[in-house]
This record gives sequence, C-alpha cells and structure tokens, in this order.
Amino acid sequence: MWPLRFLLNSNVIFLLINLFSWILVLYIPFDHAKMFIVLLFALSGWAIGNLPQPIISLSLILYLDLLGIAPFSEGLEGYSQPFVWLLVATFIIAAAFEHTGLGRRIALLIFSLVKGSRRASVTLVMIALTVLSFLIPTGAGRIAMILPVCLGLIEVVKEETEEKSYAKNILLGVTFTSSIMSFSLITGSSSSVYAASAIKTLTGYSWDYLTWLLVHFPIALAYIISLLFILRWRFPIHKNDGNAEKKYIEMQLAKLGKIKKAEIKLIIISLIMITGWITESIHHYSVAMVAMFSALLCCFPFTGVQTWKQANSKIDWNIIILFGAAYALAEAMQTNGTADWMASFLADFIPAHNPLWAALVVVIMIVIFRLGFANMLGVTAVFLPLTISLADVLSINPVWLAQIVIITCSFGYFLPSQSPANLMTYSVGEYSKADLLIIGIFMIIITIPLLFLFAFYYWPFIGLNPY
Repeated sequence: MWPLRFLLNSNVIFLLINLFSWILVLYIPFDHAKMFIVLLFALSGWAIGNLPQPIISLSLILYLDLLGIAPFSEGLEGYSQPFVWLLVATFIIAAAFEHTGLGRRIALLIFSLVKGSRRASVTLVMIALTVLSFLIPTGAGRIAMILPVCLGLIEVVKEETEEKSYAKNILLGVTFTSSIMSFSLITGSSSSVYAASAIKTLTGYSWDYLTWLLVHFPIALAYIISLLFILRWRFPIHKNDGNAEKKYIEMQLAKLGKIKKAEIKLIIISLIMITGWITESIHHYSVAMVAMFSALLCCFPFTGVQTWKQANSKIDWNIIILFGAAYALAEAMQTNGTADWMASFLADFIPAHNPLWAALVVVIMIVIFRLGFANMLGVTAVFLPLTISLADVLSINPVWLAQIVIITCSFGYFLPSQSPANLMTYSVGEYSKADLLIIGIFMIIITIPLLFLFAFYYWPFIGLNPY
C-alpha cells in the first residue's frame, strides 16, 4: 500500500504534474508550451494547496522570467495597478466595521424587524448580507459580522425544538448569498476587483461602480430570491411564536448599548465612500481612489475609528500577492499569444457570430474547472484572457462574454472546499456535504438559464450587447 499512499501525497502529485508538463514541448509550439507549463504550475499549486498561495504566486512571477515569457519587472507591474490598492482599502474598511461593531449592529437591527419569526429571519439573513455587501467590501468580513448572530439564533431554536431545517436554511443561506454578492458589486470580492482591472487592460473598457451595479445586481437579486424558494422547499420551517428569538436579538442589541461615536463616524465615512463611488462619472475620481480616501479617514486622527496597527492586522496580504500574480499570468497569456492560440482551437468547435454557443461552452468549462478550486480569483485569472481572445475570434463583444465568466466563476456551489464561505459555514456542523451538493445542483439548474436570460435580454436593453 505504501506506493499508493506515496503517489497520493499532495507534494508528489504537485511534483509529478509539473515534471510531466514539460512533455508539452514535444507536442505544441514551444512558446505556447512554456506558457502552459507556467499555467499548470499555477493551477496545480493553487488547487492542491501543498504550498502557501503566496509562495506559488511569487514563484509564478519568477517562472515567467526564467522561461523567457515575461521579464520579472513586468511581472511585478500588477502590484502597481490601482485596483490592488482598492483591495487594500477594502480590507481596512472591513476592519473598521469589525472594530467598531457597526456591522454587527446593522445585522442585529435588520434581524429585529422580523419580530422573531424563523421563516422571516432566513430572508433577513440574505437581506443583511446584501446590505453589508455595500458597506463591507470583503466576503470574509461580511460573514464574520453576521455568522455569530446566526449561530446564536440557531442555539435558541435548538432549545425549543430538535428541528434541523432552521440551521440549514440559515447557514446555507449565508453560504450561497455570500457567493452571489461576490460578483454583484465591483467591490464585492477580490475576483470582481481583479476582473474590472483585467478587462480594462485587455480590452480598454473601463467599468465604473454604477454601471457594474446596473449590470450585475438585478441578476444577484434574482439568484437570492431563487435560493430562498429552494431552501424553503428543501428544508421547510414550521411556524413559531418567535418569543425566544425576539428576546435573543433584543439581548444582543442591549449588549451593544447605544450607538457609539466611532460608529457614527464610520456611518458618515461609508456614506461619503458610497456616494463617491456612485457619482464617479461626475467627479472622475476612481473607485480605488475614493476607497483609499475613505480607508485613510478610518485611520486619521479626529476622523479615525481605528489605529493603523489594528487596520494593518486585518489586511490579507496573501490575497494582495495572489492578485498581482494573477494579473501577471493573464497579461502573459495575452502578450505571449497563448490565449489567442487556445481561443483559435476552441473556435473550431463553436460557430462564429454565435454568442449563445460561446457562452454555453465557457460556462460548462468553468463550472467543471471550478470544482477543484477554493479560490475564485485564480479561476478568473485563467479564463478571463482566454474568453476575451475567444470573443475576438468569434466576433462577439469581449466585455459581454467576460461578464458571463465573472458570474460563472462564483458558482462554487457543490463542495465545502470551493470557497472560504463554504468552509466557514460547513465547519459549524449543522449541514452535510450532501445538503450543500443538492442545493448547489438546484441552484445551477436555475442560475444558468437566468444568467442567459439576463445576458441576452436585459443587458442589451441597458447597452451591453453580445456583438
């Protein structure tokens, strides 16, 4: 048995993939073979997880130079992109909400509207996460605010009944809503931040906050409503009087006390930030610049609500490093010509001027590919340049097809390992892998047709056409 255990070791699998990848030089053009070798290195490293992501990411930049694909200095250019610093700013803002307790207060106030009704509280979980998405621009930050409240409510319900449907509704609602909101806002996740930056570099099209919201948010709402119906059908919740749940919410709000000065400051800063994002077309200050200004206000004397030391401890530099490497990978695939070469190969199987077939092929590829990845950003980095090249070959609007890719990359619906949100809620132990898989299958059955309906009928109506 020891040879089998040896071969199944993650380090051995990673080593074998990257050793055998060199066989590609015998079968495909040398320049493209080199790009595939780097691509397999990145994908196997990010997916298998035998080494920390930052090590894989920084090694990728070195690998690009060593193989003569892109100079080291060009590989580092991703870190100078404004959207990298948008990510830094979002982590600082999320830290401010956690430090002041404002995010938790908002969640509790929303929950208090339902007067303790279990059915209504599931709906309010999704509404609370949606509201927090505008204020806390990181998925992990939003879940950190709301999960303790959800767990408290679950414990209260357990004291009244042995019914497990409530916990499954709450936790699966949190899980899927978090994934859905990741694409609905340009600041919704590191992946959407990256996508906006990459699209500008690869196509020249520049997204603003309001246009992104107009394109994506209606789809997100349709997905969340569908999710609510699926959860209620699969895990029905019995009616209750709501007294215990109501008392729990009131007790938690009482613990927070009256709204604090720091929370008021953060409310004002958040309003300035969101107003700045929405009115970008008027004042022409970018989303990244407005976010950085707001983040610094959170740390300045007088206006600040936290120290820099507190904010810095919450910045996920691993994601920042991954962002820069993903940018370098996408840029290299484009400039090297590998993305165009792969697109030409795919185009042989897709009719030209047929956006439906192109979208369908891309969606199926990503859904399958996404099964092995816990990081949406890595998948987006691989498929975005390929999709943009494919759209050019097929004479389809690359920005239109890119948005389908961005939304599909969020479909981490099947396994706990597919996203941090899945892992956070699954680790609570209130739902099984089978529960997640079944809800995920029903969500895919609904979300893909909805995506196509919006892409072909709603997007052209607001100016985003397939051609």
